[in-house]
Amino acid sequence: MITDIRKTYISPRVEATQVELEQGIAAGSASALPGDNSNSVQQEWTNGPDDSRTIDW
Repeated sequence: MITDIRKTYISPRVEATQVELEQGIAAGSASALPGDNSNSVQQEWTNGPDDSRTIDW
């Protein structure tokens, strides 16, 4: 005697939760201001010495 046991089918369901943050972790922890200590903005890049060392990864 063969018994046929079947499971009840449960259809898949997709759920989404939208979370809105007033301030993110990174946004609230630091601020970036253009300019140097005297609040003047540099118009050109400054050329530093060449870096020719070997960097191990």
